[in-house]
Amino acid sequence: MQILKDISLKQPRKGKTHKVHVTPHKALPQCGVRYCAQILITSLFVAVLCSGCGIYGKYKRPTHVTAEHLYGIGVTESSDSANLASLSWREIFTDPNLQVLIDSGLARNTDLKSLDFTVKQAEAGYKAAKLAFVPGFTFVPQGGYNISDNAPGWSYAIPIAMDWEIDLFGKQLNQKRKAGAALLMTQDVREAAQTQIVATIASLYFQLLALDGQLAVTDSAANKWQETVRVMRLMKDAGMMNEVSVSQTEATCYAVEAGVVDIQKAIRSVENALCLILKQTPHPIPRGSIGIQVLPQELSVGVSAQLLANRPDVRQAEHNLEQYFYGVQHARSMFYPSIRIDATGLYAGAFIPSLIGQLAQPIFAHGGLKANLDIAKAQYEQALLAFEQKLLQAGNEVNEALVQCQTARTKHEKHIQQVNALQQAVNYTQLTMTNGHTTYLDIIYAQQSLLDAQTAQINDWLEEAQGVVRLYQALGGGVR
Repeated sequence: MQILKDISLKQPRKGKTHKVHVTPHKALPQCGVRYCAQILITSLFVAVLCSGCGIYGKYKRPTHVTAEHLYGIGVTESSDSANLASLSWREIFTDPNLQVLIDSGLARNTDLKSLDFTVKQAEAGYKAAKLAFVPGFTFVPQGGYNISDNAPGWSYAIPIAMDWEIDLFGKQLNQKRKAGAALLMTQDVREAAQTQIVATIASLYFQLLALDGQLAVTDSAANKWQETVRVMRLMKDAGMMNEVSVSQTEATCYAVEAGVVDIQKAIRSVENALCLILKQTPHPIPRGSIGIQVLPQELSVGVSAQLLANRPDVRQAEHNLEQYFYGVQHARSMFYPSIRIDATGLYAGAFIPSLIGQLAQPIFAHGGLKANLDIAKAQYEQALLAFEQKLLQAGNEVNEALVQCQTARTKHEKHIQQVNALQQAVNYTQLTMTNGHTTYLDIIYAQQSLLDAQTAQINDWLEEAQGVVRLYQALGGGVR
């Protein structure tokens, strides 16, 4: 049998055909295919024997890790589909002004945009891991002009090389699964960041509303104190009050007026903090008021097992564990042979194939393979502890947020009753003051107590609203 070794073409001339010079060459041996088949059969047999050695299995959550009863004592779990864990942030935070701020924050936040690129990198890594199963080809065309005396002309050759590692022992499979877990983990990191942004904006917004409420009651109290000072000055002129009483009342009035300035300063600080999150220059924040806010009345938290699906940081911890699980399997697979098929071909007028199979079995490697396996196992155990701790932390955060909401709501109801009683006391002292039947101490105590109770009532509302924010975040940020 004869095949073409190379082809030389004379330089084309007008009106003439090309002359082809053929050099005979002996045929190549055809044992490569048979040898590769033997390697594949042997390796497949070994792979079947090793199928129970922990190099092919898919990740499963450890059986001793349970997500039941994570909420602790005093929290009733319910599978009702209307629980807070199943609601989106739009259904929890219904104030239209707040929703606009959250939408703007999510659209503008640079951290989220940076995490988007991180997710894209992980996606590219996962695609690369999947493409590792596909043979690699190298294509390098060659050509030149032959200026020899006996056969001048153009010559060319097209060498093609293929390199393919057959994954019988799960090396590439575990790398692909590990890359898939890494991709899911980066997506969870982004989702956790999004939940944090929503919670931060809502928290600052509720602080603004509370400060607005405090400003309103303090400003009203300052006006009442100014009126009280005016009346007491008239009574002093009439001989019904002394200078000490008037001075003490004036001092208290000035203190309340100074409190108004402090609240105004705090409002500007919170507005600036919100503008920073929104990536905007400082400006007044459009907002509603406490009176129109509708906080969730039913604080059903669902079942604690939902934390595994809803909380991005819990999912992130488990996907991290999944990565290390496949890392252990990959370290085990490195003890088994590598099977490579190298194929080359040369086209120079005819195709000349060559096929070579290689089987490389690691034997000692200076203990590196065993050390890598021990490291992978230790990393897996660390990730398992972190996952278990994250679950406990999640349950604890739900319990604390729920207790905060419930206690703040109870305190708020009590302070409403206190404010009503103190309002009556202030009205009574104002009536008796004009008749000279009360002292300035009674007046100061009644009005200051009313202001303190009104401020405490607003703080209770803020604590409940912040508890709802914490509960939203603790339950995983709800559905998207």
